[in-house]
Amino acid sequence: MEDALILAIETSGKTGGIALFQNKLLGSISLISFQSYSKILFKTLPYLLELLQIPLEKIDYYAIDIGPGSFTGLRIGFSVLKALNMVHPRPVIGISSLEVLTMNYFKSNIPLACLVDAYTKEVFFANYKWKEDKLEVLYPPKCIPYKEIPQIIKEKTLFLSENLEKWDKYLEKNLNTFYIKPKIPCDLNPAKLAKLAYLKLKKHSVEFQKAEDILPFYLKASEAERKFSKIK
Repeated sequence: MEDALILAIETSGKTGGIALFQNKLLGSISLISFQSYSKILFKTLPYLLELLQIPLEKIDYYAIDIGPGSFTGLRIGFSVLKALNMVHPRPVIGISSLEVLTMNYFKSNIPLACLVDAYTKEVFFANYKWKEDKLEVLYPPKCIPYKEIPQIIKEKTLFLSENLEKWDKYLEKNLNTFYIKPKIPCDLNPAKLAKLAYLKLKKHSVEFQKAEDILPFYLKASEAERKFSKIK
């Protein structure tokens, strides 16, 4: 299982991309585009496979970021996954974007607060800590008002987000020394997703799913769904 070849699909954040991982990162393509990720990913995947001389049928597992994150991005990622699975069915490893963020500071010895923008003054939030290459959940993923964060954080914590500048002043003012900013910008990218999937396989801490059954981890209804519920 540790020698498994993993194809990772990341489309939940600011960038989209794919990566191949087998004991180490073999190759990765990340990009920012105003075009449809689905069109670009279907073009880049054959290129990456050809570049690495790896046929698609050699892949053992698909890993996908299930969110929370961009509704559009997640739908595209899932459509790519399901299209690939129709040709070559494989077990799927679904991983939350909040967990993927922790890979920006893998093996950090202090707690990690992970934030994804939920808009309307809310955040998707979770608190983790690395322990022997395994994530310990200190506070489970939830959608909360960002002003509730100081009630949760009770010790020095490293905050990780692609949009940390949005809440930076508030957190600095209300958490004081408990608020630690990362020294380098954080992102959600396929290489980090692939490595986390590998670590989960190695630690036997993954639940495999079928591509036709796996669902996005939204935590919050989309704007269109919220508007529809008001109309009803």
